Amino acid sequence: GKVVRPFLVVYSFVSILGATVDLGLLWDIADTFNGLMAIPNLIALVGLSGVVVRETKRHFSEKVNK
Repeated sequence: GKVVRPFLVVYSFVSILGATVDLGLLWDIADTFNGLMAIPNLIALVGLSGVVVRETKRHFSEKVNK
């Protein structure tokens, strides 16, 4: 429906771009986006660090009591 047509347009554009642009540039773009994916993961890691510490302490205190 509504999503298929824009997806096909973007897919066609990216395919043409990938076939015509310098390969080194494409690898640099891919590396950049892979690096940018780390940002939300780092934010979540910092945000959840307190929960991880609390749950780890709880887990090991239960093991000691058993």
